[in-house]
Amino acid sequence: MGTCASCGTEFAPRPSRARYCSNACRQRAYRQRSAGTSTVVAELPVYDDAFVGRETELAELLSLLRKHRMLTLVGSAGVGKTRLAVELAGRARRTEVRTVELGRLSRLSSPGQVVQAFTEAVGVYQHAGVALRTTLLAELGNRRVLLLVDNCEHLVEECCDVVDALLSRCPNVQVLATSREALRAVGEAVYPVHGMDEDSVRLFAERAGVPGDQDTIAAICARLDGVPLAVELAAKVSLSVPLSELANRLDQRLDLLSDAGEETRHQSLRAAIAWSHDLLTRYEKELFRRLALLPGGFGLDIAQVVQGGPVIGLLTALQAKSLVVRENDGRFRMLESVRLYAEERLREHDEHAVTAERIISWLCGLGEPGVASSILAPEQVKAQHQEYDNVVYAFTRLVAPDDDRRLMLATMLLRVCFDRGYFTEAGAVLMQVLDQSPADARYRILALEYAALLAGHKARHDEAVKYATEAIETAEAGGQQEIMCRLYRTLAGAYDDMADLPNATWALRQSIEYGVRNGNDVSVAVSQHNLGWCLLLMGSVDEASVLVGDSLPVLRTHARCDIVAIALHTWGCVALEQGDLTAAGARFAEGVRISEHLPWEVLESVEGRAVVAVLSGRYELGVRLLVACEQMRTVRALPVQAWWRRKLDSVLDVAREALSGAAFSRAVSAGRAMDVRHAVETALDKEIVRHAVLSDRQRMVVELVAQGMTNAQVAAKLGISHRTVESHVHNVKTVLDLSTRAQLVAWAQSN
Repeated sequence: MGTCASCGTEFAPRPSRARYCSNACRQRAYRQRSAGTSTVVAELPVYDDAFVGRETELAELLSLLRKHRMLTLVGSAGVGKTRLAVELAGRARRTEVRTVELGRLSRLSSPGQVVQAFTEAVGVYQHAGVALRTTLLAELGNRRVLLLVDNCEHLVEECCDVVDALLSRCPNVQVLATSREALRAVGEAVYPVHGMDEDSVRLFAERAGVPGDQDTIAAICARLDGVPLAVELAAKVSLSVPLSELANRLDQRLDLLSDAGEETRHQSLRAAIAWSHDLLTRYEKELFRRLALLPGGFGLDIAQVVQGGPVIGLLTALQAKSLVVRENDGRFRMLESVRLYAEERLREHDEHAVTAERIISWLCGLGEPGVASSILAPEQVKAQHQEYDNVVYAFTRLVAPDDDRRLMLATMLLRVCFDRGYFTEAGAVLMQVLDQSPADARYRILALEYAALLAGHKARHDEAVKYATEAIETAEAGGQQEIMCRLYRTLAGAYDDMADLPNATWALRQSIEYGVRNGNDVSVAVSQHNLGWCLLLMGSVDEASVLVGDSLPVLRTHARCDIVAIALHTWGCVALEQGDLTAAGARFAEGVRISEHLPWEVLESVEGRAVVAVLSGRYELGVRLLVACEQMRTVRALPVQAWWRRKLDSVLDVAREALSGAAFSRAVSAGRAMDVRHAVETALDKEIVRHAVLSDRQRMVVELVAQGMTNAQVAAKLGISHRTVESHVHNVKTVLDLSTRAQLVAWAQSN
């Protein structure tokens, strides 16, 4: 027997396909090889312009990268460490590359924030009761990954601590870092990066895009010590300033890389940026300095707010002079050193306070729908995610300690952290601000709601009910009817977590009543779905079917795809309870297609397809999917709702009984070898749904039961134990979706 190199299934190899069990697996492997990757896409910054020169350095670095697990590129700011590291990582033969960007963290960031930067880069989620660092090490224990850790110089000790732990505990992790100074990590190889020599002239010409006097360009580059940042800025300015004048200005404006010390480094960068800044118009300078308080990047909307007028032309000019860059998502940002220089100019012009106020007001406006409406639209949620780093900066650096708007900013942080899987640190911040805020604070209701959600995530269900109830009472006292639909849904969630279904259904009916009264159609649809799920758990299948069916058209049109996928899973479960495998299979398949780009949200729908597969007689396929999903849940510590867990365990027992020991073990091994993408492809197999099939032994038991025999009589007749007969009868009823022995007898007589 052989093992398929693609799916892990054991098979008898033939000369035509010695490594793969089928043509499909061979073609899948070919597509992955052709794409230059397996199932993981390398994540590196993308640049619009070409990489120029440094071929000698790249050859040396590739050799070092093959010999060392820890390599740090060290050099002064602006010398091109990041660009060189990205190019090196792109040429390295690694299946997975992840970028850890530390530049947005402040010098005062805690070790926990550094760990969080690493976990965000590799896609690790916070688990209640488990330290984030422990989760990171467990996740990377068996992954083959190159981590590009960028801008370490302001967090050397914290970064070194994380890197040392990764290198000692994760044998397949390799680290490529950029920093002003070495990290002094165990086994670290240090490579100094200097300015460019002849290549700086090529860089200037490429960035300028127009021909010029080569001798003058060479002289300019030599005067700039070949530092790429300064060379590129000079090339941009040369489009509007004659080369001879540019060369003459260098004596007065630039003094780069004269000392490796921190202050000298900033002074050198300040000179380079000041030289470009002084060539701006008055209005370009105004916008430039006012953007300094947006370290998380910005779009046209907030840029226009901080400027107080039109900005498209001004932003275009700043981008052309390399003082802002435009990212792939269309947002703009400043390099950190440039932003720090702009902030100095902002304080110099005494505009810091007024600019900060504009930014705080605008950010709070993003969260305002949570105060006035019952559900956030997808685009509103997206905007909060985009501005997360700016909200962090505003909360920690801009808003006054006694300003009630700290409640809103803290709530927005927790809102985004819930979606990203982190909540411990943001939750602690919210609770501290909530405790310090007066009872009549404008955003207190919203903060209480998120305090309830936080308590629920931490399994403190009594606290969740308390906070949700207080939020409702406060909203009722203030006449804030618009958000009552959402608040009662939050209370219902707290009761549901306590397994108090009667109170959960009561709260959801209250939610629907308020929502209908206030015209909150989308929020009503969400509550209808939630009520349908509770009623399904309580056995009211027909009412659940109506509620979920009525909610789906609205959710499909207006809700996020993860919410729609959850509703489709519930609707599929309703079909299972109604004995309609065809409908269940179709509903679960739609859920898979909608959420296939969300690797963890898709698992329930894949499990639904697995249940349908087993109940349709495709036992091995169902087992493979169930095992694959269980393994992925274990890695991410994703819980399973108790009712759904019982359903999964039941059908797994059915498959174990129907298959031989060897076949079941083979299916388990194949499932463990599956990744998310393979599981999704398998779950969408169109042949998953077919008529239920019973094993020969199951049919013998059914025939004897139909003759009126008791379980004990059947056991004596077949020479098996009484417990085995009970198991057969239970599993047959599960496969056929029958609830009583009389229904089983009727089925046997009609088949």
